[in-house]
Amino acid sequence: MAEHRHADHNKIKDMLPAVVQIVALKEGFLGNLSSIWTGSGTIVDPRGIILTNCHVANPRAMGMPSPPADKLAIAITERSDEAPVLTYIAEIVVQEPRLDLAILQISARMDGKSVSRLKLPTIPLGDSDEIELGDILSILGYPGIGGETVTFTSGSVSGFSHQKDVTPGRAWIKTDATIAGGNSGGTAVDGNGHLIGVPTQAAAGTGVSPVDARPVVDTNRDGRVDQRDTPMAIGGFINGLRPVNLAKPLLAKAGVKVSGYKSAPRAKVASSASSSSSSGASGKLGKLKSKRSSTKKATVKKPTITNLVFSAGVTKDGRPINATSIIKTGRKQIFASFEFAGMRNRTKWRQVWAIDGKKVYEDETAWEDGPRGRKTLALGSSKGLPDGEYHLVIAVRNEIVAEGQVTVGRRSEDADTEVSGQVIDKESRRGIRDALVIALKAGVRTSDFVEQQKKEMALTSTRTDRNGRFTFPKQLPKGDAYGLVVVARGYRDMAIENALRISPNAPEKAQIYPVPMIQD
Repeated sequence: MAEHRHADHNKIKDMLPAVVQIVALKEGFLGNLSSIWTGSGTIVDPRGIILTNCHVANPRAMGMPSPPADKLAIAITERSDEAPVLTYIAEIVVQEPRLDLAILQISARMDGKSVSRLKLPTIPLGDSDEIELGDILSILGYPGIGGETVTFTSGSVSGFSHQKDVTPGRAWIKTDATIAGGNSGGTAVDGNGHLIGVPTQAAAGTGVSPVDARPVVDTNRDGRVDQRDTPMAIGGFINGLRPVNLAKPLLAKAGVKVSGYKSAPRAKVASSASSSSSSGASGKLGKLKSKRSSTKKATVKKPTITNLVFSAGVTKDGRPINATSIIKTGRKQIFASFEFAGMRNRTKWRQVWAIDGKKVYEDETAWEDGPRGRKTLALGSSKGLPDGEYHLVIAVRNEIVAEGQVTVGRRSEDADTEVSGQVIDKESRRGIRDALVIALKAGVRTSDFVEQQKKEMALTSTRTDRNGRFTFPKQLPKGDAYGLVVVARGYRDMAIENALRISPNAPEKAQIYPVPMIQD
């Protein structure tokens, strides 16, 4: 039996670079890239081989409705208190929808330049058959795009369960650890710092709370789970881990040396996968000729601009932090990062920004950044950028080579999301009556609310009915995260940072899994 202990502080710190965020990117009509979903993963081989969930790598393979991704970007954590940075592009080499597992291989940098002889930090594989009830687990992952850092939680092994279509034995590891949404595909390690499981959405069927919304329960009781069922927002209290031993044959197939398995020739790529904008210029642009930019590597010396990504922040070397298509109201600056090739110094180039079709900034100057590299543009206002649709056009010698769009604030067509759920006793699983459930305003920290308890810090609140069920009277705006506070007589108060994450593509109605509370 494994020792009942946490991985120590230094081990956790050493693990962080090997815990990655996976960002599915889609190329927009205008050529820029936008994020369409995110998840987590673990680097298990220094050559850049990553273990994750199949529904993170390729939700369509799981039968989930989703647009196909043009790129799968890998964001790396450089500091625990900073958001992950888009650094690499990866491809799927093995996927197993039945187990909801997939293996990715880093193949290029964000500029499209291929990589070789990588020596990335890794987390060693453990033996998931060796852990037992009560063993302590440490769990790491990324709660979602939008200014969020890596998240660490811990808990104990609370049980195991089987699955009909999985080899007899442990199909799931159950844990009482509270895990923020977006950790799907992430990292669960034992006290020795060895990878023993993959946090997986809707794993155990209970104890899961909001983030992604998809049908996971037979809500209409027709004997099957499909698009006729109510989407359930899941990912917050993930209590099911896929044992790492089930992933070992897949890793061996991908060429990883795994004890007890013979490495096979490297599998062929199963699929591959794009990010977003700032300031709108749909007004008249003089003599500029329209031309779509290409994300493929340039084969001629003609100037090209690729991988145009918008974000609310960048690293010192211009890599975007949290690529997004929607930037929060009140930001004083937005960034547009891109890769360029075939440029010549002293060549005239122009950038044009517009908001809701009205030109707000234009600059034409001589190029001074050399023939190839990365460049970042910024648009700012000391008073805060106004809400609207922003459009950026980049032209070289009066020919448009790239353009893209991003929204500051909320899109006019966005509908808010109605959130429902249930508060239950963790032991008996019965609903708790008259519990107070509070959703905090975006940006309000739960610790500040608990300390100050100011009414204006709450976005909406309600009380549960006799069965512990509730529906917030006010809908939650999409594209943001909200803290959750639950108070019930005879139970420990619960406060969860950013528990309610409503993605830009969330449904108009979302039901969260039961929120378990512990008696005093």
